[in-house]
Amino acid sequence: MTKNNEYLLDVPCRLLSTNQVVVSYKATSLYPESQWQKVYNLNKAALTMSAESKERLARLGNIVKKLFPKVMQKILKECISPRGLQVKYQLNNIPTDFTDSEISLMEKLPNLNNFTTELCFKLLRFENLLHEPSCKWGNVPHDTEIEIGDDIQRILNATNDVISRKSDEISQLYYEEFQKRTQEVLKRVDNYLCQDISIQLYQTIQNSDIDITDMLQQLALMQQVNVIQTVDEDSENIERYSRVSRVIIDTFPNIFRDIIRSNISAKNVYQMCLSHLNSFSSDQQAVLNGANSSNSYDSMDITLIYKLLRQLSLISPPTNGWGNRPEIADMKLADDVERIRRYRNNLAHRCNTNIGTDEFDDYFDKFRDIGCRMDLNFFNKTNYERLIKLHKTCSMDKHMQTKYMNALKHLENIKLQFENKPIKFFWGESFNQSLMNLRSILKEESSEEEKRKVRVQIIFQHEEEVETTIDILNSLRDEINKDLSGIEFIVATKGSIVLHVEILIILLETDQLLQSTLILFLRRILERITTVNTESIDMVLIPVQEFTQWNAPTTIGGPVYLEFDFEAELFKTNDKMEEQFRHISDAIIIHSNGGGKNNNITATVLPICLEIEEAYSQSLISEENTRKAEESFTQAQTPVKYNLPIFVTLRKQLNITKSSNEKLYIFSCIKTGNTLVFTDYMNKRLIICNSDGTDIDHIPLSYGPWDIKEIDSNTVAVSLVTAQGISYNDNNLYVVIGMSIIHVMDLTGKVIRTIPAPTNLINDITVDRDRLICIDYKSIYCCSLDGKLMWRFKMDEFQDLTCVTTDDEGNVYVTHHNTHTVKVVSDDGKHHKELLTESDGLDKAVWNLL
Repeated sequence: MTKNNEYLLDVPCRLLSTNQVVVSYKATSLYPESQWQKVYNLNKAALTMSAESKERLARLGNIVKKLFPKVMQKILKECISPRGLQVKYQLNNIPTDFTDSEISLMEKLPNLNNFTTELCFKLLRFENLLHEPSCKWGNVPHDTEIEIGDDIQRILNATNDVISRKSDEISQLYYEEFQKRTQEVLKRVDNYLCQDISIQLYQTIQNSDIDITDMLQQLALMQQVNVIQTVDEDSENIERYSRVSRVIIDTFPNIFRDIIRSNISAKNVYQMCLSHLNSFSSDQQAVLNGANSSNSYDSMDITLIYKLLRQLSLISPPTNGWGNRPEIADMKLADDVERIRRYRNNLAHRCNTNIGTDEFDDYFDKFRDIGCRMDLNFFNKTNYERLIKLHKTCSMDKHMQTKYMNALKHLENIKLQFENKPIKFFWGESFNQSLMNLRSILKEESSEEEKRKVRVQIIFQHEEEVETTIDILNSLRDEINKDLSGIEFIVATKGSIVLHVEILIILLETDQLLQSTLILFLRRILERITTVNTESIDMVLIPVQEFTQWNAPTTIGGPVYLEFDFEAELFKTNDKMEEQFRHISDAIIIHSNGGGKNNNITATVLPICLEIEEAYSQSLISEENTRKAEESFTQAQTPVKYNLPIFVTLRKQLNITKSSNEKLYIFSCIKTGNTLVFTDYMNKRLIICNSDGTDIDHIPLSYGPWDIKEIDSNTVAVSLVTAQGISYNDNNLYVVIGMSIIHVMDLTGKVIRTIPAPTNLINDITVDRDRLICIDYKSIYCCSLDGKLMWRFKMDEFQDLTCVTTDDEGNVYVTHHNTHTVKVVSDDGKHHKELLTESDGLDKAVWNLL
């Protein structure tokens, strides 16, 4: 005993059983005898807590051991029949490696009752039986990601988490949260399986007794599920290349087909091309013939459709013109057509399949943007953005990867043609074809032809310091070209680095001449680039296709009406009239490109419409008609509607605030009283604010709203998804369904009658008094309320019409989505003028008019 009767606890405790503790001590120092019991109680509480944690861990282990494998087995059976799986295994046709224990289980197929969680996962994943989770395998899904792949990943994560934890880490809070999340997953799995078996199994296991010690021992022997697939870098590059290829091979051609299909039929395209068939290759001519027979674009590829869109002027040209690289801010339909063509060519001209992660993500970000804009162009009747997202993450087996990789490579069939270290020269079918054509010209044409130059692009497949290298080369253009003969460097552009050069045709006459010319030129280029690793450099050569605008067809299928303004004096005598008509006929023949030669042209002169100015009319009108002339003059001074005395003034600009991750797609708007209501399609809601932009509120909707019309001060009608236009008049709703049907409904949604549509591609409608005004991409139609066409307004400049409305005078206003303009047409459809343009600050994001 010490002086103060203090004792030191030497050995804290040793567990005999759940409630038994042995404490050994010796009297040395520190603790008085009165504290022995306190120390004993503390240790006993700690042991009790440890026992509870072990029980919680054991129960979670029971879920991992008995529940999760059964759930995974059910999912596997849902995705593939056990007997079908057995056949694939026997044929050694499953692209994954199995452990010895897994092989023994696979040998027992079609019985898979003992399959482990990991074995089920392997089969589901590598047999491509389900979509990859949004977060990709091996990561943690976001709470909003609830597809079956996401929940399988949650099961794998939960399994590995329980196996890796110690009992003292299993708090009551952790235990309860684990159980809650497990039940949420199982409910979604049951929904996927269309039965309640997972939840029932969970309840059975939860209510069963367990041997805690035995379960903990089993848990200690369990291995974590290996979720991450071990692949080499080359395999990953090939997979990324294949996924990008799938967009180029499958999705982009379909986008092009939708674009041309929405403008003209395949038969009409063929008729327009008849006089220019020699400008197409033999393969393209065969495709055009097939398209004419089937009246379908299904066999046309990107190259041919691009040529047709451009040569036939089927869509408005890109912002920077055809053949040029669009800027980031360029968002016209043709800008995306140009982007797709360039992506197709850039990828088809690659001489390797190495696509890194950053490049891959950048491609798909840009592909998704194009898909989104195309969905909007086609009024969300397409799903291109969603499809492109699936291409990025969907399962792809080795066969599928090889298929798309080869398909993209075969577009140009780029091959190594010759090598002069460190440079390797590649080119494909298009360059070979150009060489053959040029060499045949050299054989047949005169020596003057040899002085002609052709433009060639040399793609410098180099990924480092691209912008710096381009700047250096362009700044040294004159130095590079100095003393060069027959080849001239024009400019370097991106993608990776593209050298534009002009080569004399004579230097393409033989392979030896071509090779020596290229080697001399490129060595001069490399001497001036210090940022390039010159151990191995790949160069791909492609021809620059020159587009010449076709002449207008020379055959005319109907009468042509020509209107002229003549000075009245020229009709004073027959001789003067005949002289003017001769001038007109000569001008027509000169500018008809031979269309008027060897043909008889018949012209009919229609009655004259006099436009008389005041001063001149007084000199021509006789005294007895003076009074009538004065009356006519007085009426002429009165403003008339076709002068369209309409102007607009910007009163206020509203900036609708949004969060950083939001994209606003406002398709329509109305003003009711002092309130503005906007349809926000992408975020599935209405945006409501005061006319000064304050007090912004939202009304969530089940689907994306398209159009909106006011019913009264407290009620609006909104069209969702399939309704492309909506209008309200005299207690009836006029609704466009599927862009081709106009239903008249009461306010309960009951269809009263159907109005025949004047076009099968209605973009928008409005009802004005007793008139129905509707538009397609190029025309305005004015009809009676029974569908009878009263007038149609169409001009070449009217393209991409999006929305329509009217004013109290009956004037018709239309928005042009891609040209950023608003135009107004008189109520009789005879006169029009441009009201707002891009210079007024109008942007295509403004789709609708109040």
